[in-house]
Amino acid sequence: MKIVNKKAYHNYSIEDSFEAGIVLTGAEVKSIKSGRCNLSDAYVKFMGDELWLVNADIAKYTHDGSEDYDSRRSRK
Repeated sequence: MKIVNKKAYHNYSIEDSFEAGIVLTGAEVKSIKSGRCNLSDAYVKFMGDELWLVNADIAKYTHDGSEDYDSRRSRK
């Protein structure tokens, strides 16, 4: 599965790009597959020697029973 922020190429001058994996929960994967992901305010940040995706909005999966879900949590 590949997600691309198309507005980033329109609003910014992209000099280089990288492809990387991300750690997600099962419910987040299902939510992304159903198209409920927004990267418009997201960015990548170095924390230590790792890259983290910050402020990406992955909506709560509708059939997930967990109560405490943060849709904009930082993801490794």
